[in-house]
Amino acid sequence: MNCVYQKSALDAVTVPSQTLTADGYVDFESNRLQTGCSVQHVAGSNTVNLINHGLYLVSVNADIVPATAEPITLQLLNNGETVPGAEATITGVAADSAHIAFTTLIRVLKSCPCVIDNRASLQVQITEAANISNANIVVVKLA
Repeated sequence: MNCVYQKSALDAVTVPSQTLTADGYVDFESNRLQTGCSVQHVAGSNTVNLINHGLYLVSVNADIVPATAEPITLQLLNNGETVPGAEATITGVAADSAHIAFTTLIRVLKSCPCVIDNRASLQVQITEAANISNANIVVVKLA
């Protein structure tokens, strides 16, 4: 990755269908765009790391085919904790595709060299079993 000064941004995608179990994490298989140094993602992994303090815009969307006709939620986790409001829920019909999306802001506080490491580790989780395709996460450092 080239870390010359550029606005930090990431657009990670996965086009083919992934079969996920309940509480599974979406893997983003390729980085369509990655600039700057504050947003890190290894292609094929399910974690996006925000390594510098600041304000980040996070947008997630995917096509979902639920395994059952139950409510199903796509949600954002930050350091293993659900981000309030960063979720979208549908009541799916088994084998019918639905598009689901949400956008949120994440603030990463400045770290202290003494003991505090304020980094964010983001993951996208699905609450019920489903096939997911055309998944996309966009992260832009705003400030």
